[in-house]
Amino acid sequence: MSTRRSFLKCASTASISAPVGMSVAIAADRPEDIPAWDNEADVVVLGYGNAGSNAAIAAADAGAKVLILEKMPHGGGNVSVSSGGFVIPTNKDDYFKFQKALYELSRSEWDKELLDLFCEESLHLGDYVQSLAPEGKIGVYGHAGYQELPGADCVNKMSVRNVPGAKGGDRLFGIFDRAVQAKNIPVIVNCPARRLVRRGNEVIGVEALKDNKPYFVKANKAVVICTGGFQSNPELMARYIYGNPMAYLGSPAHTGDGLLMAQSMGCDLWHMNSVSAPLGVQVPGVQAGISMVTRQPAFIWVDQDGKRFVNEKKLDYHCSWMSVNNFDAIQHRYPRIPCYMIMDSSYLKAGPIISNGGSGWAINREGYKWSRDNQKEIDSGVIIQAPTIKELAQKLNIKVPEVLESTIARWNSDLRTKGIDTEYGRTMTADPNMKAVFVGRDVKSWSAPIEEGPFYAVKLVPVTYHTMGGPKKSVKAEVLDPYGKPIPRLFVAGELGSTWGLTYQGACANADAMVFGRVAGKYAAQLEPWK
Repeated sequence: MSTRRSFLKCASTASISAPVGMSVAIAADRPEDIPAWDNEADVVVLGYGNAGSNAAIAAADAGAKVLILEKMPHGGGNVSVSSGGFVIPTNKDDYFKFQKALYELSRSEWDKELLDLFCEESLHLGDYVQSLAPEGKIGVYGHAGYQELPGADCVNKMSVRNVPGAKGGDRLFGIFDRAVQAKNIPVIVNCPARRLVRRGNEVIGVEALKDNKPYFVKANKAVVICTGGFQSNPELMARYIYGNPMAYLGSPAHTGDGLLMAQSMGCDLWHMNSVSAPLGVQVPGVQAGISMVTRQPAFIWVDQDGKRFVNEKKLDYHCSWMSVNNFDAIQHRYPRIPCYMIMDSSYLKAGPIISNGGSGWAINREGYKWSRDNQKEIDSGVIIQAPTIKELAQKLNIKVPEVLESTIARWNSDLRTKGIDTEYGRTMTADPNMKAVFVGRDVKSWSAPIEEGPFYAVKLVPVTYHTMGGPKKSVKAEVLDPYGKPIPRLFVAGELGSTWGLTYQGACANADAMVFGRVAGKYAAQLEPWK
């Protein structure tokens, strides 16, 4: 990721915690109530990630004076620690059918006009990225995660190479970052937005925190909220997301600041119960979780009673959290949070069980390196080791160890005698007719007996890439009130109020942020200044 040398530096590092209690909009209904402005711009963008950078680029291209306020010491947000992927469909009609099926099968709220716009604009994302980085090479790295749905064959997940950046997310954000620099759009870092300033029901500015002091910025035309979701705020996660506790995988700065600000203006909300979350591990001393991508065949997942509960290889990576969101109303517990991945020695002998080339904050920003031989994680207790399945069950506090022994015995017998898992239908190999969800990362061998001791387990919990919920928006990316009316001079884009519902197709968060960031910037810049 490139370094922005012209950032307007603030003296102190902003707190990452959410501004609870500071989200009530400041009323400036009388001239004497309007604060003394410390800065001003036509369009003020809150958050410097994918959506924020693209909103700023579009607004500047439309002739507006733009200012970006960023909470962290650097830009990037979730996009910089993602795979950097975005979907470019082969045709609009099939893509619409595919996305519509995801909404309807999960009974999620959706908007036909928004989806139609998204599908149309997605066709042109490659051209847009190429216009910002002509030297870039855009190629396919994967396909649909739900290949049985109508239209799925049109889904191509794309990433950019031949541009600066060690990994996909750095490369993609670097393209946007360099475009922002080239347009001389100022970015103030360590400057978290706290409250909107309103006059009547229209937004006229924002109060941020700079050098630990209130910093008032006048927005002559509009404010665009691009602050990300709330996956790093345990209170908001517990309030909206069924199945807690969850860890987070993306930026720790995504604590719902923009959600609270939009709520202070009376916005409508949607998709508040929706997240993108694989299963992963938590390592002592590391803030963020680390996602688990299974590479070897000799493994299963079991609940706290030692029983399997899902076909581990048919489950889409981004919605793995749904498989563990099961509340036991008799014993009042989530028996699958945490759950356990059970492996034999062949799995660990094949190499590190988690790749250091993966996405997420822990690896890409906190710098955690998984050991090549897994020994560091065995020593720290992240990987639990035992000579027998019974002793492993005891270490996992499974009340009846024989249940886990029986689960493993059935698994082994099925594979040895029938060549298929009779409990959940997991096959020995991948379907040869299925397209790769992750090109180069999918494995052909899916299942093998768990019989070579010693035996191992890791504790798995949902690790959240991002939440989907937030303010409902119009096709112009205007924040809407509960009656479907735009809140004047307030726009939103990105993970906050995302287009996506309960079932999420990978690489669509970046695409959504690119599309609606640009939409928000374009329409914000077209407004007349308030007087």
